[in-house]
Amino acid sequence: MRNIRTLGAALCTRHEAVEVLGLLLVLGTMGFCGVASAQGAGSYVDPKFFGFDLPPGPVTPGSGQAVATMDADGSLVVARLHAKIGEGAIVMLPDGQLAVRKPDEFSFTERRFEPIDRETLAKRLTTTEFKDFKVKQTKHYVYVYNSSEAFWTGTKNILESMLPGVMSHARTQGIEVREPDAPLVVVMFASQADFQKFRGMPSGVTAYYHPVSNRVFLYEPKELGAESRELALSQAISSVAHEGAHQILQNIGVQQRLSCWPMWLSEGLAEYFAPTSFGKNLTWKGAGRINDLRMFELEQYLKRRADEPADGGMIEQTVAAARLTSAGYASAWALTHFLAKNHKSEFARYVREVSKLGPLEGNLPLNGETAVLDSLESFRRHFGDDLASLETRLIAYLKRQTYKDPFVDLPHFMAMIVIPEGKGVRRQAEAFHSSALAEKWAREVIAKLPPEQQPSAFQTIKRFANRSEAEAFKSDWLKPR
Repeated sequence: MRNIRTLGAALCTRHEAVEVLGLLLVLGTMGFCGVASAQGAGSYVDPKFFGFDLPPGPVTPGSGQAVATMDADGSLVVARLHAKIGEGAIVMLPDGQLAVRKPDEFSFTERRFEPIDRETLAKRLTTTEFKDFKVKQTKHYVYVYNSSEAFWTGTKNILESMLPGVMSHARTQGIEVREPDAPLVVVMFASQADFQKFRGMPSGVTAYYHPVSNRVFLYEPKELGAESRELALSQAISSVAHEGAHQILQNIGVQQRLSCWPMWLSEGLAEYFAPTSFGKNLTWKGAGRINDLRMFELEQYLKRRADEPADGGMIEQTVAAARLTSAGYASAWALTHFLAKNHKSEFARYVREVSKLGPLEGNLPLNGETAVLDSLESFRRHFGDDLASLETRLIAYLKRQTYKDPFVDLPHFMAMIVIPEGKGVRRQAEAFHSSALAEKWAREVIAKLPPEQQPSAFQTIKRFANRSEAEAFKSDWLKPR
């Protein structure tokens, strides 16, 4: 285990930390926030801003009313009103998907809403959208996949333990939760190409939760090659947990689907509920446990600003951010973890308040804005105006935490450079968790040499089973000869 105070030679460079977390940058809840401004029940919004083909009108959240409508097959079903928008509506169909209904396409009914059963849903999915896919069911989930059995097993093990764990932890925070209304669907593609063919996503997205269909989509990483297979699987499982947390939170009553939470809380809470172990034992660690991946990045951040006083800027930027970088995900997790552990009553009260936001409600930025000032104002109301003092305590809290370096047991690559100087040579070496990072570091080191030295510099890359072996070799190789 590592303590964030200890900044020894085994740490990656800042450059590597940024590269590492860049691989894990995912699109949390596939986005409906950040394109308009809507505040409070009855707000007048244009649904087209959110991708819904309805005319503008006041929004009124549904309160469990049953409505009769047709499903995609043309069969009459009983759906549940999710939100009324003017005379139109967004309804939740029996399979959990949200659908737009114009005034003449639905009517209120006394009949009871009954969600689809898992067996019927599994058959429907594999005879329509996902032909030739395998399907398996558990108590709460329907898994549809053409990935390997091993990848399905890892995904299932994470999610099956997460759902009851998240519900239990939420209750301890004084947050009301319920069992999901409909089966939760997880779709696993065999490759990135299949994943992108189904729905084109931005570069770097490895998984996402889509709140309209209520499904998690992901793919099994194979493109990185055999040397990076274990690392790629670890990173993919971390993404599974993060997106699975979004899906769970939006199906147990913590976050209403299509509501627009402050970005830091939405992503920070998903990270808070989704820490996983890396390496050979890919498991869900438990809600509120230390997120090793985020601590790894925060260690680099704190090292860089060790001599800078806490001025509240980190908190202010995180809370007001309309979109998060990878470092933003880490700071959002850190702030969430700190508040949930050290300001329990205030944090629980804040989450309960935000949980009341209905569909298409929230404080949203307009197009092009990078900050949501209302989010910062709400944060100050709950946690005080002295952000500098709060940030000082946050940093002190992080420094006390121990964590396991998420890459320590994975294969490492030693980049070694020999630079002739006069009658002797100078050696430089650094260990990385991927050969690509090792090669990149070596190129950059050589590029910084004087032009006359560059042609004679020699570089090589050597693979080791883990970081410990790599660092032991490095220590011996750098000894004066």
